[in-house]
Amino acid sequence: MKKTTLLAIITLFFIVKSTNAQSPWTREKGKAYVQLGLTGLFYNSIEFDGKKSNLNSDYTDITTQIYSEYGITNNLEAQLIIPFKFVGYKAIVGNNSENLSGVGNLTLGLKYKIYDAKWKVSTGIQYAANSITKDAVKRLSTGFNANTILPYVTAGTSSGKWYYFGTIGYGYMDNNYSDYIKFTAEVGYNAIQNGHIMLVLDTRNVVSKESAYYNDTNQWASYLDRQTYNAVGLKLNYEFKKDKLGVNFSTFGAFGIDNAPLAPTFNLGVYTKL
Repeated sequence: MKKTTLLAIITLFFIVKSTNAQSPWTREKGKAYVQLGLTGLFYNSIEFDGKKSNLNSDYTDITTQIYSEYGITNNLEAQLIIPFKFVGYKAIVGNNSENLSGVGNLTLGLKYKIYDAKWKVSTGIQYAANSITKDAVKRLSTGFNANTILPYVTAGTSSGKWYYFGTIGYGYMDNNYSDYIKFTAEVGYNAIQNGHIMLVLDTRNVVSKESAYYNDTNQWASYLDRQTYNAVGLKLNYEFKKDKLGVNFSTFGAFGIDNAPLAPTFNLGVYTKL
């Protein structure tokens, strides 16, 4: 039993990242950050209600996402996240296949820095709209079939080549979806000139258990209600032109997963600072 538990903990399960981690730093007035990201997820099994479930089909979930930040003032930042998705599946036996494409959960956000000394402290809110495309007959959708409001608080600092921060928030979901607590912590080190390596803890844990889990026919395996995970990840970042143009890559391993796919994802982003 102990051996099985240990294997479950150290086995790598990768989590699709829908948003960038929220740090306490804000863009200066008139400054912007824009990232074009690509995530690929390919799987044929999920953790469902505490048990591994084989789906008997090969599933594809590809996200192209624009993530942007803009400094309204030196302490107030606006955010816009636009994910476009291609999702589908093909039966392992037989020719049955379906696919669907469209916008995912479009997200708007504001972040305000409330304390600016050695330690920075900010508070913010994000609204993820139920802007998805869904098809109950095909059993596919391009995101969570619910609106989400996520208020959060984030604090962090830097020292020499190191920086670190933590963020905690509460996700309120409508359409009978379950609320959740979100916690993220990140430690970064300037390993080479213009290059950082970061260790990340990213968790999502359900607070309430609502009826969408059983009743919503517009769910599919990538976006089930009551999604839970506790992920540890590695991120790499390199700027080709300092404070102008860069690239990042991230991958995550997790334990405590429930109601989510069991498969690797690959996350690549190219960004510019304006």
